[in-house]
Amino acid sequence: MLNRISSPQNLTTQEVQQIITPSLVGITILCILLIIYTFTEIPDAESQARAAELALFGLAYALTALAWRKKLPPKNPRLKWPLIFINAGISVLALRVLPASMMVFPGAIFMLAVTIKSVLWDRIAGYAYMLLILAGYGLVSWSADSILLFHPAIWALTILAVVIVEFIQSMANLNANRTRRLQIINDFARQIGSTLEQDKVLSIVGTAIQKAIEADTYFLGIIISENRLYFPLLYDDNQYFPPAEVTMDGTLSGWVIRNQRPLFIPDLRRDVNLEGVQVILTGNNRDSACWMGVPMKADSINGVLAVASYTPNAFDRTALELLENLAQHTALALDNANHHSQVEARARLDSLTEVYNHGYIVQVLEKALEKARPDARQLSLIMLDIDHFKQYNDVYGHQVGDEVLVKLTQAIRQHIKSTDSVGRWGGEEFTIVLPDTSGSQAMQVALRLQETLRALSLHPKNEKTLPFPTISQGIAVFPAEAADSESLIQLSDRRLYIAKQRGRNQVEPGIEHWDKSTI
Repeated sequence: MLNRISSPQNLTTQEVQQIITPSLVGITILCILLIIYTFTEIPDAESQARAAELALFGLAYALTALAWRKKLPPKNPRLKWPLIFINAGISVLALRVLPASMMVFPGAIFMLAVTIKSVLWDRIAGYAYMLLILAGYGLVSWSADSILLFHPAIWALTILAVVIVEFIQSMANLNANRTRRLQIINDFARQIGSTLEQDKVLSIVGTAIQKAIEADTYFLGIIISENRLYFPLLYDDNQYFPPAEVTMDGTLSGWVIRNQRPLFIPDLRRDVNLEGVQVILTGNNRDSACWMGVPMKADSINGVLAVASYTPNAFDRTALELLENLAQHTALALDNANHHSQVEARARLDSLTEVYNHGYIVQVLEKALEKARPDARQLSLIMLDIDHFKQYNDVYGHQVGDEVLVKLTQAIRQHIKSTDSVGRWGGEEFTIVLPDTSGSQAMQVALRLQETLRALSLHPKNEKTLPFPTISQGIAVFPAEAADSESLIQLSDRRLYIAKQRGRNQVEPGIEHWDKSTI
């Protein structure tokens, strides 16, 4: 897209007509006026004839260009230099043939021709046209022992033509930069809208900022508490830094978030005239000289997106507008990622106990075994069941049964590590996955859980206090007793059944088994 816009050779026929038609119409009108002026104002027959011939030729050339404008240089780039030479030759001839009183006509045509060439092609075409005219007219005037080349009017036109060329080039550069940034935003919005993972969102943001803004530092901050700002994305001086937290008080980022307004400081070397704000260094602890940040706001997101440079006045208002656009898309993407992760988390959990459901605890077990298998690391699995749970439901109601399930899972969480997992296998049956845990260590977990449950009680409405039900548990160990998840589950489930057959409130195998075993 950028190449199509920035290269006139790739312009459409309609775009070509829109650009060159006004100038060609202007040249046609000037040639007609020149013919009228020639026959009404030039008394000398010889001069009149030369001027009329030149004006008629120019009129024919302009009308031909109008008629064939659909096939001009953007469609036929090989005609670029031939047309420049032809145009320059006509202009030199006009300057030489026409009297000084008629110089306004070739001068105006010269300006229009410079404009056309600079717009359709580039700066080089405009300057080449001007230099050919000056060189040609200099040769003609020198051979005629004339010094008209040094006439102020000639150089005034030349200076004006240079201004036109540079103005057109500046506008083209500004348009190209704006177009480039618009494309970056469009690409960014398309990429960031196609992912619901926070890590990918952050990666896309970093890539977009590097393409769009020449910044030494950029970061994304999110409020995690009333006065704490978390930076999941922090880049400084060609390297990424691990996530960090800072206090918002007195920071430029905190000012942006609290005021919900963009902040652009072209030169940080001067005092920052913001009440209660002082510059806090991050990354490599180098002083930034230019800073700008914009707020990010969505349902579940409140933060800031900021860039900085070690060079003062490195950014402009256009860059600030771009950063605001990026921030808006980023806030929505992070908000969507948060909602998606929450939905996914809820889909993995049992709605009552908020432990993993059956489907996900199986996935957790498979992943844990994949990690343990290469080094033959131990993993223990506890399958447990609540004794006489149906009787509690039938006698005291499902509310009491639900209270039992919730309190049991709370007790389990008290006795397992953050790397362990618990899931509801179904009904009143639960599974505990214990990576890097031997059978004897799993036995200790099971015994401590039994002890904790003995101290619990239930308090149903309008009923006396009830003792908490007991549990039966079966333990199996990978890799010594089972080689895969299916056999591990079957073994622990079989041992759970044995524990129930032994009278419930039991752990199978018993402690004696683990005292003798090396697993």
